Amino acid sequence: MMEKMRNKKKKGFTLIELVVVIVILGILAAIAVPRLGSSRINAAVSAHNANVRTIESAASLYLADTNASSVSMTNLTTDSKYLNGVPAVPAPISGKSVTPSGGSEVEIGTSYTVTLTNGQIVVSPAAIPKADSYTTN
Repeated sequence: MMEKMRNKKKKGFTLIELVVVIVILGILAAIAVPRLGSSRINAAVSAHNANVRTIESAASLYLADTNASSVSMTNLTTDSKYLNGVPAVPAPISGKSVTPSGGSEVEIGTSYTVTLTNGQIVVSPAAIPKADSYTTN
């Protein structure tokens, strides 16, 4: 009978073992969380730059097809011929300013506009220069 009780006590983890595991998990979480935040911003910047390129391409097609002297988002989205809809500025950077590492601050609005200025297609907010990391304000 006494031997059964001794065997039962040896099963499971000690308090020290549990505390060590919790501390290790805490350290891993402290390392991973900041990296996750910067990954979201990097993904948002990439999506924004892809949106800018898509709008520029759609505007080029519109101008080539119509020989128009101006362009707007309404022109591009009418009948979904050039764009199916106005792309949304990615949420993590919408309405903020983004600073690429080693670069200058870029103001990001909450929606895209396109104009023709001196024969050049201008999308606002403009594409953000490629960098290793970004900060937002």
